[in-house]
Amino acid sequence: MVSEWRKPPIWAVGAGLFLMALGASAGASLVFQDRFYDFARQRVVERPQVHGLTGITAVDEPRITEVVEQSNRSFRMLHVHGLGVGLLILVASTAAAQLTAPDQLRTWLTVLVTLGALYPPGWLLFGALIPFYGFALLRAPIEYGIFLPFGGAAIVGLWGTAASYLVRTFSPGAASSAA
Repeated sequence: MVSEWRKPPIWAVGAGLFLMALGASAGASLVFQDRFYDFARQRVVERPQVHGLTGITAVDEPRITEVVEQSNRSFRMLHVHGLGVGLLILVASTAAAQLTAPDQLRTWLTVLVTLGALYPPGWLLFGALIPFYGFALLRAPIEYGIFLPFGGAAIVGLWGTAASYLVRTFSPGAASSAA
């Protein structure tokens, strides 16, 4: 057991706090969602070929609404994931710092979890770019270029940190060293 409290690296704390600030700001910006909606709607209407519009109002209106809502939902996801992943980075990097493990392992676990900070901005890209390019064109690059590698890194770092605690908990002599 660690006899003194170790601080997580300043870069992990900074990433977590920055992401929480980004998420909170994204939430606060939703007071302008009517303006965002109007802007996105105009961009969708200007690009009928991108969004599969036919020029028939009765057919196009539901599709326009769907595309604009995809963009709007992406900004809400930025809000939720920014706050959540930011908090996750703060908690997990603090937990990794407390491990009785080699410095290299603690550092790698913290790096992996902190790479998750690059995951929520993918929602910002989705929200900003869907009205211009459509969801279909953006899906693969954002999912495979941002969500999978950076979200995956955070998940691997979380599981690694949890596994390190489990190994420590169930290793011989763990009960006597906890006292």
